[in-house]
Amino acid sequence: MKCPTFTVSSLTILFVAGTCLSFTLTACHKIATSGISCPVASTNALVQQRFEWNYKTLIEPYENAHHTSPKWDEPAKRALTSYAQMRAGENYTVEEGIIETNCDAAIAAGCDDPIISYLYVRFSLAHQDISKGALAESFSRAAQKINLSSYPDVRKFWVSVWAAKEAKAAAGSNTPMGVVEFRGMAMANLTAALSDRSMPPEEVYGDCDCLFDTLQVNSFELTNWYKFIEIPLFANYDKSLALLVRGEAYIDMAWSSRGNGYADTVTDAGWTNFEERLGVAEKALDEAWSLNSNQTLIPTAMLTLELGQGNGRERMEMWFNRAMALDPDNDAACEAKRYYLEPKWYGSSQDMLAFGRQCVESKAWGGRVPLTLVNAHKALAEYQDESERPLYWKQPQVWQDLKAAFTKYLQTNPNDFIERQEFALYAYRCEQWNELNEQLPSLGKIHFDIFGGKAEFYKMVRLAKEHAGESNVASAAQSAS
Repeated sequence: MKCPTFTVSSLTILFVAGTCLSFTLTACHKIATSGISCPVASTNALVQQRFEWNYKTLIEPYENAHHTSPKWDEPAKRALTSYAQMRAGENYTVEEGIIETNCDAAIAAGCDDPIISYLYVRFSLAHQDISKGALAESFSRAAQKINLSSYPDVRKFWVSVWAAKEAKAAAGSNTPMGVVEFRGMAMANLTAALSDRSMPPEEVYGDCDCLFDTLQVNSFELTNWYKFIEIPLFANYDKSLALLVRGEAYIDMAWSSRGNGYADTVTDAGWTNFEERLGVAEKALDEAWSLNSNQTLIPTAMLTLELGQGNGRERMEMWFNRAMALDPDNDAACEAKRYYLEPKWYGSSQDMLAFGRQCVESKAWGGRVPLTLVNAHKALAEYQDESERPLYWKQPQVWQDLKAAFTKYLQTNPNDFIERQEFALYAYRCEQWNELNEQLPSLGKIHFDIFGGKAEFYKMVRLAKEHAGESNVASAAQSAS
């Protein structure tokens, strides 16, 4: 089938909450933990195992890298411990704030350790009022430093892949030699890291998918790099995991070969490669599911496959229901279904909003699932002409939906200051001054990038104060009536 226009990365759908920011991957609870299939361990045991592996590959290298000092060891180790917890899937929003605060303290005390430098750039500097070019340069320095260090290959991979992504983001349509070099470092680092059979499966999955996403713009690199990892992947890890990664790789290869243009711009060869590679992905994912029907990432990946193959909504709903039955907090599956229901694919604005409201109203689904409705409105706003978007946010129903979604999510995640700041941003866009003034004192440390920079944030604060009186008068008048 010649599918609708627009390209998509499977990673974008599966990890919309972070786009390589973090791979909490609660969906990976049922993957076996060695190269030989083994009984399913409890969720808590797998989280603990993942934490211990991350802790060991962070704290021990830090202590042996010759950058320790009593001046900064305490905050540095707190930051590393919190990062290990974050990667284990626990307390993501709380731990990110702890990472940021302690990296700030360590760097201020003179710490020049490679991994602390990287965490400082990623969790602190990236949220400051800084240009893309300056941020990319900071990531580049961190990558150069860690690749000359004794840190494990998997740590070098993460810093290198971030340096490649940020350098590409700063360069725009160009691909400077530095981007290619950092991609090469990331590929070499991860290929070497896959020899570590103790690496938790969710780390393997997240690492591979992150690099697939980074290489999505280069079909040649993507296709050839996967060939390098396939042998160690199947040799060192459970077969269902290896097949899942193969399926994800071929989905990304399919979209990369198809290209980013409208359907009528795709060549015959592009369509042939697209369909053939999706066929390989389908075979891999079907076999993975037959080996491990407890692994929720497999039906979640099937949703992305169905987006490309377009065999019908019934098939999409089947895989969605399987994913949610295994993990009621599977926001990745909800985001995949929401995207499938966009007007440019197989649904409509009404379909997408109805599903988003279901995500808020459901008593069975939790985690970040309610925020699916926020993403639905973000998507619909993008369909408007740029000049019309401010009017979109002022529609009463839009605000009702946004408030319901954020309120439900923040009731169970009150310390997620990133989403609380997003809530404030949308209150501002919707001109809901009462709500904005209520949220401002509770925003925590401000991430200026959320608001478009420091100047835009303080403009919002100023306007909120100017409208505070009007809002209170209007509220009092409404109460009196």
